[in-house]
Amino acid sequence: MKRRSFITKMGAGASVFLAGSGPIHGKTPFLPPYHYPNTNKFADVLSQKGEFMIRLEVLAMDKLEPQEVQLKLKLPKGISGKIKDYPFANKKAKIDPKNSNYGFMVGKAFPHVFAVWLQSPEPVTPFSFAFNGMVCEFRLAELLAAEELFFQHNGVKVTCNYLMDKEIGNLNPQKIGIAPQSGLFSLVILADPQGGDPVTPKAHPTRMKIHNAFIEDSVNRINDLTPKPAFSLVLGDIVDNQGERSHFEAMHAYLKNIQTPILYAVGNHETRYQAKFSPGYQMDEFNNYFSAQKELNGLEWLLYSFDLGDWHFIVWPDPLRSNFFETHPHYFDWLEQDLEQNKDKPTLFFQHVPTHPIGIDPLINYAESVAVKRMLLDRLATHGNVRFIFSGHVHIPIKASFKTAVSYRGMKMINLPAAGYRPRAFGEEEIHGGPSQGVLIFDINGKEGRPYFKTVTEEVYSFPDQLPDFAEAAYPLWLNYKWQLDAAEEIKNGNFAQGLSHWHPRFVYREDDHPSNRMEVKRFQSYQTLYLRSEKRKYHIPGQDRLPQTINHLCQAISLENHSGMLQFDYCLDKDSVKLQDAWTGGFVWLEGFQGSIKLLNMAYWLGKGYSQLSDRFSDSADVPLRHYHLPAPDERWRSTQLNWMQDYQALGLDLPGLDRLVVNLGTWHINDGNSPGFGVYFTNLKWIPDLDGSQVAGGKIRKMPDEALWRMNKYEPFVHIAGEHRYIMSTQNPKQ
Repeated sequence: MKRRSFITKMGAGASVFLAGSGPIHGKTPFLPPYHYPNTNKFADVLSQKGEFMIRLEVLAMDKLEPQEVQLKLKLPKGISGKIKDYPFANKKAKIDPKNSNYGFMVGKAFPHVFAVWLQSPEPVTPFSFAFNGMVCEFRLAELLAAEELFFQHNGVKVTCNYLMDKEIGNLNPQKIGIAPQSGLFSLVILADPQGGDPVTPKAHPTRMKIHNAFIEDSVNRINDLTPKPAFSLVLGDIVDNQGERSHFEAMHAYLKNIQTPILYAVGNHETRYQAKFSPGYQMDEFNNYFSAQKELNGLEWLLYSFDLGDWHFIVWPDPLRSNFFETHPHYFDWLEQDLEQNKDKPTLFFQHVPTHPIGIDPLINYAESVAVKRMLLDRLATHGNVRFIFSGHVHIPIKASFKTAVSYRGMKMINLPAAGYRPRAFGEEEIHGGPSQGVLIFDINGKEGRPYFKTVTEEVYSFPDQLPDFAEAAYPLWLNYKWQLDAAEEIKNGNFAQGLSHWHPRFVYREDDHPSNRMEVKRFQSYQTLYLRSEKRKYHIPGQDRLPQTINHLCQAISLENHSGMLQFDYCLDKDSVKLQDAWTGGFVWLEGFQGSIKLLNMAYWLGKGYSQLSDRFSDSADVPLRHYHLPAPDERWRSTQLNWMQDYQALGLDLPGLDRLVVNLGTWHINDGNSPGFGVYFTNLKWIPDLDGSQVAGGKIRKMPDEALWRMNKYEPFVHIAGEHRYIMSTQNPKQ
């Protein structure tokens, strides 16, 4: 759509955007203070079923090596209930149900969590458990008074606290004005309006004014619908920034004008970035959200479900905060029960953060962990009643929304464009050349439903009845950690004669024209090779997340249980990458070492320039920093390399007892900004060979990576927000300046 037509259709919203004015509706209402009803009264802490819920978190304390734990955990004598365990980023426990024993390994960074439900409890009810021979006991009243109890023994720490469920509910829709429905009706979903008050301290006024204008237009599109939808749901990121009260008040002024009942879901901008959920059961971080939700519809919930017509609806919280689901394991139990009770009803599931792959860098680490995704999807797929999973968070363009929509175990998974936020830069022009902002309408006819998206400029795009099945086997890292990959005692298919067999790439979003990331098996100079190339996105317009792109890599796991060895391979740069100069781009061989599920080794060997924050936050530990080494870059010539990675690591004065798995990653990266060229490299003949005396390449030993050749976000380029973008500003391509 041409710019002139776009402005004409936007009308009032566009005038606000162009004029840069503040909130449209004048003075916003005052939201009364709210405090989650945490109490020291025993009866008030009990669940809605009258149970006392206990959470135990098991972590290693100081050692880098994983700690073996034998936990004996059973219900008190004469008390009925249940016990469940949740192995966040750890291997599953070996369970001896007859003796109530759980055996598992745990590290310092990722806990093994247990939840216990006690029926008919009393304040004097005793609770005891033992781990590694240490017996621990307390009465429920003691836990309530202390909020948290800690037990330490032989390098292992167990934290105990109570759980609550006052933020969980089953909604009677009529109580908030949703009329009973049968046959034909519709609902509307607004993902990521993310607006607010531009004059709030620390706000991003330019982008917020842009968001606010599109939000008003999205509201108008809802009010234009006939017949009126049964309800509208805001799918997280209601506000911008960190959940400040003033932003909720400003958004209330916009959203209250929707001519339907309105529901809220929690996203990652409804709380502080550094939100904490301890000691005890700490929910005060959500107080502003609760206040805004209660003012809008009377609810005080994070997690809830309801029925309407023949359908069941589940609203799942996704605050994307460190340790949230680890501190709320009972949410998964509630979900199991809710799905069981409604297994005969077609179900819609709403979550802010997508659980299906989107294929761009931020959505690898800026999403829920593998453990959380697996726990969630396994439960959702149990009964076959979940028809659709709708998500937001990405600010995805319409074209990319359609290209990434998939079916998984019968569930259609669709990520929605934003109602207010500008789209992320996926490297392609939008379908109609105009704005991506708008709303999704879901039309229901009995037990059938169809989604379509309507933009603020009134273009309509219907999703197909059939979506492609996601090839989980082709992309195992979607729902597995690297330590869960099959591992052999040697590199398999190291010459790529079998294509990518035995190698594991991530799902990478591919532009229709001029893809910015390429991964191909091809012939080059008489060799069968893996060719990797990364470059700046071609369709370069104001958008979001022009962050360094590191997603273009693949991996294979090597078992070290019976032997150690060195990695040998050949590599060659392509002709477009020979004159690298000072361009922020390069290739890498990234080695990650594990003992069980615990990551102990993290090393990168770089071609060209390096990126200091190459990481996987769901397995990395702050105690295991990434070490950097330099690989010489030949000019269109093949070079053979042997990496004695263990010797390189031990040269730092470090040791790795018990390492049982090495993951070999091959990849390329690009700054995705400025005018630097792309980087391409060929790899072949990867082998696992006996140890030699020192890491080396033809012409000399491998050296540590110079600091000036590493791109560091906090050293060279500030992280800023400009007109709706998360962006690193490139003032120069010269790292020495």
